[in-house]
Amino acid sequence: MKKIGHLSRRDAIKAGVGTAITMLTAPSILSRSAQAAEQQTLTVADVGGPYGLGFGKAFYQPFEKATGIKIINTVLGPDPVPQFQMAVDTKTYLFDVALLNPEHLVRMNKQPKSYLETLDIKVADPENYVKGSITPQFAGVSIYALALAYRTDTFNKDKAPKNWIDFWNADKFQGRRGLWRSPVCTLELALMADGVSPDKLYPLDVDRAFASLDKIRKHIDVWWTSGAQATQMLQSGELDMMSIWSTRAQTAIDGGAPASIAWDQGLYNIDGWTIPKGNPKAALANQFIQFCMNAQRQSMYTNDLACGPTNVKAYQFIDAKKAALLPTAPDHINGLREMDANYWGDNQVALTERFEKWIIG
Repeated sequence: MKKIGHLSRRDAIKAGVGTAITMLTAPSILSRSAQAAEQQTLTVADVGGPYGLGFGKAFYQPFEKATGIKIINTVLGPDPVPQFQMAVDTKTYLFDVALLNPEHLVRMNKQPKSYLETLDIKVADPENYVKGSITPQFAGVSIYALALAYRTDTFNKDKAPKNWIDFWNADKFQGRRGLWRSPVCTLELALMADGVSPDKLYPLDVDRAFASLDKIRKHIDVWWTSGAQATQMLQSGELDMMSIWSTRAQTAIDGGAPASIAWDQGLYNIDGWTIPKGNPKAALANQFIQFCMNAQRQSMYTNDLACGPTNVKAYQFIDAKKAALLPTAPDHINGLREMDANYWGDNQVALTERFEKWIIG
C-alpha cells in the first residue's frame, strides 16, 4: 500500500480550490462578530463517545470561542442515512452538520433527489490532505480503522494473533472472540481470513465470505453492535480478541485495559462533514467546516480520539509517541486497506439483510 499521501484512489477535488486564510492567525474569515452571532446556534451530529470529547476540544469549543456561535452536539444513529434523508424530506433539520462516511454519500446520491448541499469551503493546499477526503459534498477530518484487538493478559506479544488468518485459527489461538454484527468490514475480514489479498477484496466474493464465516461461527461468543459495547468488552476482559474500531480499542487501552492492536489486514475509512440539502444554516455550517480543516486544529483531537488527521500537516503538531498510535502512522497504514465506498454504497442494504438472516439462521 502506498504511503500517507496516496491513501485513497479517489482524488481530492481541485475545482474551486483557492487560497484560504489561516484561521489561527486571521479568525476574521468567519465573517461574523461574536456580538452579532450571540444568539445563533449550530447543531453538529457526530457518532458520540470519544468523538464528542475529541471534536469538542478541537472544533466545537474553539469555534464557539472564535465566533460566539453556540455548538449543540448530538449523536447519529448506527446508520445515519435514513436520519439524514428524513431531515431533508420533512425539512426538520435536527442537525445542521453531520459526520458521514463516503459510502453514505454514495447511497444518497443514488436517490432521485439531492440530499446533500455542495460545500462552500476552500483549502490552499489540497496536496496535504489524504486523497478522497475533500469532495464537493464532503470534507474529511479524520481517518479511523477497524482492526484486531486482543488482551495482553491472555496472549503475550510473541504468541498473539496478528491478523484475521490467526483470528480464524481457533485451535492455535484459543479464547473468547467477538465480531461486529454488520456485513460491512466483517465480510472483508472473512475473505482475508480465507486467503484473499487485501488488494483483491473488491468486488467481494460474497458466497466465499459467508462460507468463511461458517467456519468461525461457533467460536464467536459476541456479535457486538456498538462502539461503546466493544470498548466495554475489551476493557472488562469479556473478550480475549475481537474486531473493533481502533479509536474504541485505544480508549480501552488508555483506560488501563491490558490490550493491544494488531493492524495487519485492517480496514480504514474517512469521517467527514456534510450539510443536509436546503438547510437554512448552510452558511454557518460552511464556516464551521472550514474551521475544521486547519492542521493544528485537527491535531488537537488526537489527545482524546485515536483517529488520523486528514490534513497530514497536523503531524507537525502531534507528539511522536501519540502519532505512533494512530491509524495513519506509517507502520500501521501499510497494513490497512481502504474500504470501498462505491461497493458498500451499492450493496449495503441487500447484504445487511442477508447477513442478518445468516446470524439468526
